[in-house]
Amino acid sequence: MSSDNVHALRSAYDAFARQDIPAVMAAFHEDIEWQGPDSVPWGGDYHGHDGVGRFFGALGEYWQELRVEPEEFIEAGETIIVPIRLSGKGSGGSIDSQSLHLWRMRDGKAASFREY
Repeated sequence: MSSDNVHALRSAYDAFARQDIPAVMAAFHEDIEWQGPDSVPWGGDYHGHDGVGRFFGALGEYWQELRVEPEEFIEAGETIIVPIRLSGKGSGGSIDSQSLHLWRMRDGKAASFREY
């Protein structure tokens, strides 16, 4: 059975798939620390709901279609690793790749995120 932390993240990924960003943000602490990969134009560090909102807003500038599909949720206490399948079409072409999302949870909400 999934823990509450895994359930919160699974719900956030489901909400992202529906493009329901307010529901995604509800799974995040107000002071979340977010690190996107520096290898992409919208990467870098973001802080809090405002910062993560800017990150999500930047995605729309580059992607007309983007799918982030979790393959599994690997839980180790307050840390959750999520291997994902990333696919989409955008201004620079298309993508079909895999990456890892590293989450740290606090009080049932995501307190930090890093993508590898």
